[in-house]
Amino acid sequence: MAAQQQARERRPADGPTPGGRPGDGPGTTSGGEPDEPSYLLLGPLEVRRAGAVCTPGRLKQRALLAVLLLHANRLACAEMLIEELWDGRPPRSAQATLQMYVSGLRRTLDPGHGRAGGDPRRHPVLRTSGSGYVLRVEPGELDLDRSRARAAVGRDLRGAGDCAAAGEAFRAALAMWRGRPLADLGPARLPAYHAVRLEEERMALLQDRIGADICAGRSAEVIAELAELCARHPLREGLHEQLMLALASAGRRAEALDAYARVRRVVVADVGIEPGPGLQAVQRALLGGLPPTGPEHGRCRRPLLLEPAGR
Repeated sequence: MAAQQQARERRPADGPTPGGRPGDGPGTTSGGEPDEPSYLLLGPLEVRRAGAVCTPGRLKQRALLAVLLLHANRLACAEMLIEELWDGRPPRSAQATLQMYVSGLRRTLDPGHGRAGGDPRRHPVLRTSGSGYVLRVEPGELDLDRSRARAAVGRDLRGAGDCAAAGEAFRAALAMWRGRPLADLGPARLPAYHAVRLEEERMALLQDRIGADICAGRSAEVIAELAELCARHPLREGLHEQLMLALASAGRRAEALDAYARVRRVVVADVGIEPGPGLQAVQRALLGGLPPTGPEHGRCRRPLLLEPAGR
C-alpha cells in the first residue's frame, strides 16, 4: 500500500497538467502549450519556442544539437563532438567548424543574448565549459525526460500491483514518441548506436505497457498488436512470451501452444539454440494446464494465472 500511495503521489508532477493534453507534464502551460524552449528528440528533431518551430536548418547543426541533448546538463567535450559529427573522419577545419555550429545554435536557442552583446561563454542555454560545451536543459523541456518520468510512474504503479493505472502511465510515456528518433538528419546522421539505444528503450516501454494491459485483463485487446510485433521482431522472445500469455488468458490455449511452436522453429533455425527459459516455462504451464511458475508476465508482481485445462 505504501508503494502504491507513493506512485499516486507522483502523478501530479509527472502526469497531465490541468487544462493540458494527456501527454503534457512539467514544462507545459495551463493551455497545454510547451514552455519555451521545448526540445523534441523522439521523432524528427525539433526545437519549439512559444508554440513556434525554430529548429536549426543546417543538418550538421541539428546533429550537434541532438548530441548535446543526449548529453544534456553534462559536459560534451569538443573532441567527442567532432568524433560524432564526422564519424571519425573529421576535416582539418573541424574545430573551427564546430565553433561556428555552436555559435549558430546559440543564436537559435537564445537570439537576444548575442544581440545584447552577451559573452558566449556565459550563454544562458549553451555554455563553453573547459574543453567542451554544456547544454542546459530544465526539467520538462526535453521529451525524452518527460517520457522517462511517466515510465517511472508506471513502474511504481506496477510494483504496487495497480496494473491498470500502470498501463495508462506507460501509454502516456509512449505518446511522447512521434516516430523514429534522429531519422531526419539525412547525410549528417549520427552513429547508429544512438538511434538503436533509443529504439531499444521504446521497445522495452512498449512491452511494459502490453504486460500491464495483460495483467489488467485486456488480453484480447493486445493479441493482434502482439501478433504484428512478433512478425516484425521474430527473435524478440519477450514479445512471443507475451503473445502466448495473452492468448492463454483469452481462452485460446491451443493457439498459444502454436505460437510457441512457431517461435521455436525460428529460434532454432536462425540461432541454433532452444528458446529461453521464459518461453519454455509458459509452454510447460500450458501443456500441464497449470499456472506458470517461471517469469512473471510484464514484470508485474502478480503472475498471470492460467485456468487448469478442462475448466
